[in-house]
Amino acid sequence: GLNERVRRLNIGMVTLAVAVWLTVITGTFIVYPWYRAAPPAGFDPKDAAALVEFPRYFLLARESTAEWHKFGMEWKEHVAWLSPIAASVVAYLVIYYGPRLAKHPEIRRVAMIFFVVAFFTAAAAGAFGAFITKAAPLH
Repeated sequence: GLNERVRRLNIGMVTLAVAVWLTVITGTFIVYPWYRAAPPAGFDPKDAAALVEFPRYFLLARESTAEWHKFGMEWKEHVAWLSPIAASVVAYLVIYYGPRLAKHPEIRRVAMIFFVVAFFTAAAAGAFGAFITKAAPLH
């Protein structure tokens, strides 16, 4: 039964890594440019109501929401890339070691640590995205 479980683990980890890569790439190159859209010349950078169509500038216009951009989007822009990298490490370890993972608890531990890093960086990026979208929704 070990080989069957390892096969399912291989499929699951590769699927996870691909899904995480697609999610981060989609967010970075498809969704994020809408967030960063700059208002045309003549907009008052402190008039939050006029900036509602430009989420980045809308958040930065108010002191109460500026930190959502400064910290939350920094996390989403940069740190969230750790998630697909960590998921790829786990997929590689599972494929490379296969059934030998059962006999090497230190390698399983490393894989679990990378899996937890992948999960928590993705969860944090998702949470920041939800909060930022609540504060400055994309129209």
